[in-house]
Amino acid sequence: MKRCILLVIGFVTILGVTASHGEWKLRVYRTGGLDEYALAELDSLTLVNDTTMVPDLVDIPPGVFIMGDGFSYCGADQREITLTRGFLLGQHEVTNQEYMEALQWAYDHGHVIASTQGVADNLDGCSASLLALGSEFCEIQFDDGSGTFYLRESPSSHAQEAYPNGYDPADHPVKKVTWFGSVRYCDWLSLQAGLPRAYAHSGDWACNGGDPYGAAGYRLPTDAEWEYAAQYDDERTFPWGEQIADCTLANFGYQYGNPCVGWTAPVGSYPDAPAALGLSDMAGNLREWCNDWHVCELGSTPETDPTGPETGESRVLRVGSWDSLDPHQLACAFRGYWNSPTVSHYCIGFRIARTHAP
Repeated sequence: MKRCILLVIGFVTILGVTASHGEWKLRVYRTGGLDEYALAELDSLTLVNDTTMVPDLVDIPPGVFIMGDGFSYCGADQREITLTRGFLLGQHEVTNQEYMEALQWAYDHGHVIASTQGVADNLDGCSASLLALGSEFCEIQFDDGSGTFYLRESPSSHAQEAYPNGYDPADHPVKKVTWFGSVRYCDWLSLQAGLPRAYAHSGDWACNGGDPYGAAGYRLPTDAEWEYAAQYDDERTFPWGEQIADCTLANFGYQYGNPCVGWTAPVGSYPDAPAALGLSDMAGNLREWCNDWHVCELGSTPETDPTGPETGESRVLRVGSWDSLDPHQLACAFRGYWNSPTVSHYCIGFRIARTHAP
């Protein structure tokens, strides 16, 4: 007697389980071939969808705007910027769940090395630190016995005081990620999509050889792209308009020490702003890594598709976070945060971008 069980995976693979002469075998039919395994030799069979979640992206058209507002820290200089390429920008900051899924894929494919204390790069001979798992503020953890990542509530006093009844970290933005860890996430998404990786992994990790606007894969937004999207499209002071920030508009350290939440909020908890684009948390929640090296004032000379300084020691961070005390730090033009790409912090996260295909 012969029995057969068929499972369809996608459009290319069929599993066939057959019994012939008393021996059960598993046959895997692939495009161009067939593999056969004796069931007695298999410990388990797991069907895996080898893709991860790509954050929702918002379409940003090309355009011209004034970068800087005349008064914000490191944003006082005003200059006309022309962005010639439309781009896609993450609707929200990358969440713990989104980052963890991509990180698991990267670990399973040997692209990173992980321990309970942290994650390091393992591509192109690079070993840069990507994510500080050992920090009490990190909500992603690693089980080195099973080789799997999982989520937890932060045991820090900040998180526990903000959420005394507990919270689900899945939709909170990922934190304790270095600049290297944010651009590596972009590269993992590119690899899965069959796109060229945007970032070099030696030297200064330049994006597409110094031309981020020409990169085919996922990347971080440039400093100019970030501000252009935040103030779209009327030179507004804050992403929502001219009203000074309060706790109905953004998650920050309201009124000099009386925080709105005291920790991150799930992405999308506040009204989208600019509403015309439907972007979430362009002010507050976490400061966000950008592609550029940082310099404080950028001058007043008009520029097209600016890429920032060629070298530097710190990368741009935009804009205020859940612990920012002054609401003016949430202004679109505020450029008063920057840090070394090696730094991880509980107030730093990121969102992704991608240039429109020509």
